[in-house]
Amino acid sequence: MSELALKINFEKTEQPKVGKKISETVFETHTEELIIGLCGPIGTNLHYVASEISRVLEEKYGYQTKILRLSDLIKEHSSDKNYNGLTKFQYFNKLIEEGNELRKTKGSSILAELAISQIAYHRELKKEKKESTEFKTERICYIIDSIKNKEELELFRLIYNDIFYFFGAFSTVEVREINLEKQQLKKEEIYKLMDRDSGEEIQFGQKVADTFIQADFFLRIDQSTSPIITTRIQRFLSLIFSSEVITPSTHETAMYLASAASGNSACLSRQVGASITDVNGEVISVGWNDVPKVNGGVYQYSEESSKDFRCVNLEGGKCFNDEEKQIIRDQLVSDLIKKGIIQESRKEETVEIIKNSRIRELVEFSRAVHAEMLAIIQGGQKAGDKIKNGKLYTTTYPCHNCARHIVAAGIREVYYIEPYRKSLAIKLHNDSLTEDEEIKDKVRILMFDGVAPRRYLEFFKMSPNSRKTNGIMNKPNKKTIFPRATISLQAIPILEKRVVDNLVEKDVLKVDNEI
Repeated sequence: MSELALKINFEKTEQPKVGKKISETVFETHTEELIIGLCGPIGTNLHYVASEISRVLEEKYGYQTKILRLSDLIKEHSSDKNYNGLTKFQYFNKLIEEGNELRKTKGSSILAELAISQIAYHRELKKEKKESTEFKTERICYIIDSIKNKEELELFRLIYNDIFYFFGAFSTVEVREINLEKQQLKKEEIYKLMDRDSGEEIQFGQKVADTFIQADFFLRIDQSTSPIITTRIQRFLSLIFSSEVITPSTHETAMYLASAASGNSACLSRQVGASITDVNGEVISVGWNDVPKVNGGVYQYSEESSKDFRCVNLEGGKCFNDEEKQIIRDQLVSDLIKKGIIQESRKEETVEIIKNSRIRELVEFSRAVHAEMLAIIQGGQKAGDKIKNGKLYTTTYPCHNCARHIVAAGIREVYYIEPYRKSLAIKLHNDSLTEDEEIKDKVRILMFDGVAPRRYLEFFKMSPNSRKTNGIMNKPNKKTIFPRATISLQAIPILEKRVVDNLVEKDVLKVDNEI
């Protein structure tokens, strides 16, 4: 599709029929189309997720589906299109390198732009086949396999807004290793690919770990759990269509409350929230990272700012943790110069080396109580021994400081969304902690599975009078039901055209009809 011939014409819309409300006329332009994006670390079977979403949509909801693989677009637009004769390790590395090069030369969102141009082209062909001057709604879903960086994700959300849904699928490291070994990859090759895939340091590299956490739905894929995966996909799709009455799991509610609690934090580094449930799934406490205050608890918003002694209100809003690390760096460099180990002329260079060393990972000098710690403290004050054998939900993977408190409190499971690369929790406490969900005699730290907090209220808060008619529960026809969120089909092609025009300007696509 490098020589894409794309014709997009914008005609005057049909005049509204007499007697119709303008709201009805506008809604008639809305489309049933869906765009579903997938993201997951290498070794996760995203192809299976894509095919299952496709199958359920086709069988249960009467949709056509079209799977767009961004890896195919990389190969199509690679500077070197020869992928034959490569080992799997070489093949994966080449895809990553060529994808990075495309992003560097054509923009970070180039693969999303190319996928959007394909969607626009496909819709245009449908219109031409029907010999229509207007775009007509169709029950079609485009599945994007897979999105690798935040710029790609951002563009899909900007263009398709409420009809775009983002699935984050993941498997444990052990499962991913097994999947990659089946493709004839060696252990050392697998670890190199995993490290590179999760988050490259280069400016235009793929950032799967940072992109994944922006998902609307999180889906855990284990070995031999196909029926469970299908059930979860069906549940997520039921939420997208409001085709059944679906209520949140205790996991989803606990993580939502943890996420909501994070908004209380005034920390200059990051906002983290946590919640704790007892053995019955009842939330007994929440916490967030912030500065402790006398008589217990942490500072919160007060109309009297003179009583709020958080860092943001002290000495111009400085971070005490960063300040202490800078003092350590400066003192260390000063001592090295005094001892004659380095020359004064190399001071700046040495400071930069130390600044980028693991000293930057120190968290010991923060004034804040961490979210997990506050949740444990408050849970202990309010619920006593209910914490023991309970579960902790945190928006960010626990640091090693929090990990020891979690173990000591008797918590049995931890669920998180955002990874935290600085954490040494497993390294320092591998006798007590594990990321393997099959191990039952340690505290398990697991990725969260379910509806993301960012869309919790949207999916679980029903519209007034939407569940029943004349006292009887509604049972909509899944083959004809519209998604719960729709947008005007008259607006989408205009936005897509901007993307296509941008690709033409960058000489990525050729268009035979100027608009």
